[in-house]
Amino acid sequence: MTWYAQEILLRATPAALQAVRNSALLAPFAYHLHSLQDIDWYLPEHRHGLPQDGLLVIRPVCAATAQGAQWHEEAILDTASLPLNPGTLHCLQADIATPLADQVPETSLPSVHLRSMLATLAKQLHETVVYYACGMWGGDLDFEYCLSYEPQETLFATDVCGHGHHTQRALHQALKSIGLTLPSAFFAPHTRSFDWAAHRLA
Repeated sequence: MTWYAQEILLRATPAALQAVRNSALLAPFAYHLHSLQDIDWYLPEHRHGLPQDGLLVIRPVCAATAQGAQWHEEAILDTASLPLNPGTLHCLQADIATPLADQVPETSLPSVHLRSMLATLAKQLHETVVYYACGMWGGDLDFEYCLSYEPQETLFATDVCGHGHHTQRALHQALKSIGLTLPSAFFAPHTRSFDWAAHRLA
């Protein structure tokens, strides 16, 4: 079964919530997760919390041509529509494509517009901002990476080629950078039954 996640993750601080509400680009795609009380955890070891202040998720965020863009079957925040801030280009790594080239489809590589916007948001909020991208088929990872901005950019990627069985998944590293440690591979918002509509940012 095919599954994708392409999203921006950050702590739902009052400043972050206000900044996203005030953004005509981000607000229509924003969700505020402040409780997971209605989740079916399946197993006790799946149970996890949320970062302090809750979790702010902006989704789905990808290029209209990206692998998975049509799979979402809902409007996407097309990264081509994001403004480029030349003042944050120095925060970005010189080459993101090369370390991801063997595992990530070219169309799913993050654009410089997206990366610049995330660095700008991190600088504005004085908060870590994460972009997480993942593609699965039949329960196996096709690709998984995250970019973390403080506002300096850091790349975490899961080795899906069979060499990284004992490496930490990018998802865990991304969430840990914003104050959430998962006790297992289960992450409630990444289940098909998760009720996103109930968490839409007002």
